[in-house]
Amino acid sequence: MRKQIVLNLALIISTFGVMAGGHGSLEENNIKVVDTFWENILTNPRVSMDLLHEDFQFEFMGICEICQKYNKETYESVWLGKVIPEVLPNGITINITNRIADKDWVVYTVKGEATAINGDYNNNYVMVMRMKDGKIVSFQEYMSDLLAETRLHMKKIIDIK
Repeated sequence: MRKQIVLNLALIISTFGVMAGGHGSLEENNIKVVDTFWENILTNPRVSMDLLHEDFQFEFMGICEICQKYNKETYESVWLGKVIPEVLPNGITINITNRIADKDWVVYTVKGEATAINGDYNNNYVMVMRMKDGKIVSFQEYMSDLLAETRLHMKKIIDIK
């Protein structure tokens, strides 16, 4: 009986090790690519842009003024070049709190810290990235669109009794 419990426990631990990426280098490589992307996106965007697949698509998810879809070119020229400097002129600090990956997907949870035109913009995010050929091919950024609207665009919440 005791041997069976130990065997079952060993099987469970090894299964979680594989699921957590401990068994596969592809998962670890995907996390390295995405870590490099985040380490450079605001300070050395050329490095980050080189990590994007030619078919790259980005979407700032939600219902808000800047919630749109971008391709590789417009992500760099419009999102990074115009939208972000306009709404966050002093930049943003990105604190990655969790990482999970498999052979095709990388998901990060992130706490952002910034000052926007209408006060503190300390949003929480989920960054969902799909990988292809060792590069990021799809990126969906989920956040509080209500906080984005009120802090980034000075919109007000009203009671609609």
